[in-house]
Amino acid sequence: MDERILFMIINGEIKFVKANTMDHREWFKSLGGNDSDYYNLIRGYIINNNLIFVKGHNLGYDDEVISVARKVGPLIKQQLNREDLVICCGVNPGENSDKWEPIMIIKDDDAVGKEHLGMRVYDEKNNQIIDFINNHDDPKFVNYAIKFTLLLLIISIITKIILVNKGTLLLSSRWNQLVVFAQIISLILSILSYSKKSKYYKYLGIIACAAHFCLLDLPDIIIGVLNLFFIVDASYIINLMNIISKVFKRK
Repeated sequence: MDERILFMIINGEIKFVKANTMDHREWFKSLGGNDSDYYNLIRGYIINNNLIFVKGHNLGYDDEVISVARKVGPLIKQQLNREDLVICCGVNPGENSDKWEPIMIIKDDDAVGKEHLGMRVYDEKNNQIIDFINNHDDPKFVNYAIKFTLLLLIISIITKIILVNKGTLLLSSRWNQLVVFAQIISLILSILSYSKKSKYYKYLGIIACAAHFCLLDLPDIIIGVLNLFFIVDASYIINLMNIISKVFKRK
């Protein structure tokens, strides 16, 4: 019988560790988790060649668990070098937890684990974090991408108005006209490419970044850097947006 490995998804990270004297709840609490959050936690274990994702009181599954299993399961298989693992959701509890049978088997896992939005794998034994690439097929990511790029577009336009009024940006220059036009158009087209799931979103994003660096003023450089960070790894910006959103909601 295989040695059981426990895993949990916490704050955008997948933590996994070989089974020990703690169960999932004790492990979660040892990491600072609250009982009130435990049953909303997507967690699971690896046993008998099964990679099982569960959630809730009865170790069942829902649409969220299925979605995460499809996207994250392949990455766990790769990280553990266990391509033989079968991705499953939910279990039928029995007297012996080592013999629990999975309820649902995901045969078409799509191998998209590396592209799951903002997710990271954290191996507690080796202290290793593996980054995921942005998943532009994920509706949740597309929603974030459109909102963030729209925000950059608005800030960019406001910045240009302020710089023109201060006289630090001269639109009489053909070069400045071309750069400003490239900034605005590339951001607009980026928004459209995200909504249409076009394959050109990366190129448009790079053009937008380059255009913002060209004017060599601090506000544009900051906008370009933020956009570049989002293209490379959106999770940092998305986490920041979520924190800001929570702060405003509390107010």
